[in-house]
Amino acid sequence: MEAQWTPMRWPSAWKDPNAVNLLQGTGIDCLVIGAGDDLAPVRSRAREAGLHVADLAAPPAGVAVVKGEWPGVKTGRNEGQTQTGPTGVPWVDSNGWAIRLARAEQPEAQVWVDAPPAANAVIAADSYLIAMADSAAYGGRWIISLDNALAAAMDAQKPEAEKPWARVKETAAFFAAHQAWREYAPFAVLGVISDFSGANEFFSRELLNLLARAGQHCRVLLKREPCATDGLRALLYADAEPLTPALRKQILDFVEGGGLLITHQWPAPLERELPAPVDGFSMFAVGKGKIAISKEPPTDPYAWANDSVILVSHRYDLVRFWNGGAAASYYTVSPDRRRAVVHLLFYSYRGPDAATVRIVGRYRAVRVATVDSPQVAGVQMEARKDAVEIHLPQVSQYVALQLEA
Repeated sequence: MEAQWTPMRWPSAWKDPNAVNLLQGTGIDCLVIGAGDDLAPVRSRAREAGLHVADLAAPPAGVAVVKGEWPGVKTGRNEGQTQTGPTGVPWVDSNGWAIRLARAEQPEAQVWVDAPPAANAVIAADSYLIAMADSAAYGGRWIISLDNALAAAMDAQKPEAEKPWARVKETAAFFAAHQAWREYAPFAVLGVISDFSGANEFFSRELLNLLARAGQHCRVLLKREPCATDGLRALLYADAEPLTPALRKQILDFVEGGGLLITHQWPAPLERELPAPVDGFSMFAVGKGKIAISKEPPTDPYAWANDSVILVSHRYDLVRFWNGGAAASYYTVSPDRRRAVVHLLFYSYRGPDAATVRIVGRYRAVRVATVDSPQVAGVQMEARKDAVEIHLPQVSQYVALQLEA
């Protein structure tokens, strides 16, 4: 797989071509520049400096652009309030699910997330860190987009621009130096099968989004392909169309071998009913596994996401946090399965003072890296049965746990 570019949207107010020099040594190697004639000298200077130049109206070959949103804890209408769901958990916006879907649909493509800050926003330095890490952790790249105030301050060489721009530069350089992580495969418990399009588009995509918010580690399984069910404990199928005979046979083999299917339809009558842990589902034993059938057609992806977590059971959680706050994780393994990287993202205004993370798997060593430090000191790891617990000191909003089996 080719090396991945790190794109940045050129501020339209920057007319001086010499501003390209700001990107030297940053890891930023692609500029997204508008098509206006007034920026022609900038485009020319960027190419002379060895940078790629792109236009989002016609993205480069091999690049998939997804429209995203600014990542973080969604705030309420009043200053200082956070928006929560019925469980009281902070409502976190992330682009990870959209990147993973785009990568499943176009495995060879580089995925760029287009999610610029609001026109009147003033973005803190660590908010740029989480915006960039939220995409890069999942194998994509956020199109670095400076808020208007920062762009103006940099153009005027004001000192208040130094901290946020330094944060952008060091984050870009960090992920540019870890291209190999993009080759790692996601470790998952649940596979979501769908075509993610047409009449199924809203429900299936929102389901991926909400499962990620619920902390469930999922694999995107395209219905048009043979499904890679190896290593999974459960499958979820909520599309409106009946399963094709070939896919139904594959899923039945998975269930009879000990897996769980969560769905709203099954063509054959099922007789061995079991107690169901969720009121809205009926549970049936099939071979060594189970099929959970919704009593109502799927209309609420929020309910389906949370019910699915219960049906699968928290006992199979791959990652658990203590003192993590509004946190998310993405667990990936190397092609030879001898190494793993678990990306941790803390979406509050800063990282935790201390946190403990439980990772399923037998590992002998861990190296903890942040954008600030290639090896965080003061980390302790304890072996548990089929898992390790990692005790973190104070860390920033993004942490990479590099594990060795």
